[in-house]
Amino acid sequence: MSGRRLEHQYLKLLGCFGLLEVTTTLQELADRLCCTRRHMRSLLTQMHSLGWINWQAEPGRGRRSCLQLLRNEHQLLSDKADKLLDAGCFSEAIELLGEEKQLIAPLLRAKLGYSIRADHQTLRVPYYRTMPNLYPGTPLRRSELHLVRQIFNGLTRINEEKGEVEADLAHHWRMLDPLHWRFYLRPAVQFHDGRELCAADVVASLTRCAQLPLYAHIAQISQFGTLGVDIHLLEPDCHMPLLLSNIEAMILPADHASRIAFAAKPVGTGAYCVAENNDWHLRLKAFDHYFGLRALLDEVEILMWPELSVPPSLNEQQTHRPKSLTDNAKHTTEISTETATWLSSSLSDVDYAAGLAASFTGKPSDVFSEMFLEKGGYFLLCDSRSSYWQNMEQRRWLREKLSPHVLLQQLIEPIRHFWVPTGSLLPTWFHCMMPCNSESPFRSEQKTKPVLRLAYHEQHPEYQMLTVLMANVLAQEGITLETIALNYTDWAHGHAEVDLWLGTVNFAVPEVWNVGCWLLGTPLLRQSISGGDISLLSEWMTKWRNNTINAEELMRFTTTSGWLQPLFHHWMRLKGPEQAKGIHLNNLSWFDFKSTWIEPDV
Repeated sequence: MSGRRLEHQYLKLLGCFGLLEVTTTLQELADRLCCTRRHMRSLLTQMHSLGWINWQAEPGRGRRSCLQLLRNEHQLLSDKADKLLDAGCFSEAIELLGEEKQLIAPLLRAKLGYSIRADHQTLRVPYYRTMPNLYPGTPLRRSELHLVRQIFNGLTRINEEKGEVEADLAHHWRMLDPLHWRFYLRPAVQFHDGRELCAADVVASLTRCAQLPLYAHIAQISQFGTLGVDIHLLEPDCHMPLLLSNIEAMILPADHASRIAFAAKPVGTGAYCVAENNDWHLRLKAFDHYFGLRALLDEVEILMWPELSVPPSLNEQQTHRPKSLTDNAKHTTEISTETATWLSSSLSDVDYAAGLAASFTGKPSDVFSEMFLEKGGYFLLCDSRSSYWQNMEQRRWLREKLSPHVLLQQLIEPIRHFWVPTGSLLPTWFHCMMPCNSESPFRSEQKTKPVLRLAYHEQHPEYQMLTVLMANVLAQEGITLETIALNYTDWAHGHAEVDLWLGTVNFAVPEVWNVGCWLLGTPLLRQSISGGDISLLSEWMTKWRNNTINAEELMRFTTTSGWLQPLFHHWMRLKGPEQAKGIHLNNLSWFDFKSTWIEPDV
């Protein structure tokens, strides 16, 4: 009998008896299901083996036996979805639940943590949003920036422990003259689809990124021999090897533009390949033909559901408890949500907004594996196209009214300890505007209530919380704050007519270099950091390339002039089970999957 047929028969019994213990006979049950006594006995055996019923048979014809049905309709559906999840059929499980969306979170939550089966190690972590874009060279958020480095390689890469450039796809390089660089490729490097990397892939990738501001000084890229690439510049750049380690310069297959859904399921040369990426599930598999050291974790699964990071209620815990199964062929260890919180900082946006940070990610006094102040933070950006900010005193007024110290006092208690007011975007810098008596850019004689328009990117609950605080402060000045939620691409390009931009950024190693890349390479920042002065922006770019101006000087001008107004740093926190080895929190609030492994239980 098929599983569907058996479920149908069970539901008939459920409709007759409910979950109460009843006395009945085999014949009475057979009559209700319109089948023979023999077939009814087989049905009861199957239902009992699945844990659906308790059946205490009394021998002898006419003797009454005890029957209790153990699963209601919701639980039966949940069990079926659970088996689909165990089989990796996430989309099918979600589709099966249909209207019963409240069952999804506890089911997925039970899958968090790690599993070890026949020396196959899988790590599962929760996340609050989908990641449909893993395309290097497009605007990417913090988590995507980390994942792209697990999937792709550049000609060079950054050693995060030393903060230095080292070889990646290129094993050597040299500067032939200030305008001519040559890079030599590793032989026999494979893409995830099995095709071998060639110089044409590098030429196509670098030609594509030459359209971006940071790479606009590249005049020509050409092939040199079989495994060589020449780069000709319009102006000298002493940091070319460092520049080519950026995400934008990752090497893609030359024909990637013709591949269907490449952004969601890209093909690179990295240690991990994308096996699945949908609305519920991102699964990365270790690439056995990776040219470097093979990754220690066989799979990394990111389970995506907005409510996943919310601690389970008592009812959820009662209806669905994580289980541990041990037999000769399989050993699986599942751990609680709290101990599975590997990436508490990157997972906590929803929890912060809900005031649940203390219960889910721990208190400030709790012991964490690692904890440090983030290299980056929240900021306000004054749009240079807005008429309100053309005078520095007007920008200074905004800084005083929306000071991080003012906003901090309005934050809810559970999260206040994790936010630190800042004077710049790196914790070791201080570049704030000097306070003074500044006048409001809004005339008091205006008959209509002034309106400020602020844009932020969607799928970030903390922004909504912050804008409410800002709106309350501005309302005391008689100003209405109107907010606009944009997709991340539109936000990063500044595609909106607004007065203010709310954002957050985290800088990877080397932090100072990446601050400069961010300021000079992000379209949104380029519109405002110079006050809209294109010639000044071009001058900065040239000086930055020839090392006559550094990122701190750029940041000092940007913040002291009030165009960019830093707000907060977060405390970055890493918390995980003792079995986790080799994990270290990076600046993007993730860790390198390649060096992480799970120590099996003895």
